Formats: sequence, C-alpha cells, structure tokens
Amino acid sequence: MKKRVLLSKGATKEYSKLQRPRRKQVKAALERLSRPESRYRLDVKRLIGVGGRETLFRLRVGDYRIIFLEEEKSIKVTQIIHREKGYSWI
Repeated sequence: MKKRVLLSKGATKEYSKLQRPRRKQVKAALERLSRPESRYRLDVKRLIGVGGRETLFRLRVGDYRIIFLEEEKSIKVTQIIHREKGYSWI
C-alpha cells in the first residue's frame, strides 16, 4: 500500500530552492520511498541521538539528505538539507 508523503513548510521551501535536475531526483526518491515494494533500493538509515523526539530517518539523494518521520499511513518530511549543512540541528 502506497503511503502519502507530506512535506513540512521548511522542507517545501528547501525543495523549491533546488535546481530542476536535483528536484526531479528528490521527487523520484520520495515516490520510491512511498512504495514499500521499491524501498529496498534506497539508502535509508535511522538517525541516532535525536534525544526524546520521534524516530527520525534520513534518505540520501546525491549530496542531499531528506529527513523524515514514518507513520502508519504517511511519511512526514521535516527537512531537505545539503550534506555540508550536517546534522548539527539534532
């Protein structure tokens, strides 16, 4: 069953700043993430050390990282960051 992908306000803002080819890559990765049968090919890892928050995951797409929270029927994308920015916000 396909899950619904929801972007936060910040993630939407970062998505709109991406150049067109990178935006297409991110969109394709989010499409694959929403389908459980095609997820095994993606580079998804659980983030450790998020102190008291929900379990967050990251999806690597080239030089960008998509930070998301997975629920039963949806995937909530909280941030889309460049790898240089790092995870200092955790």
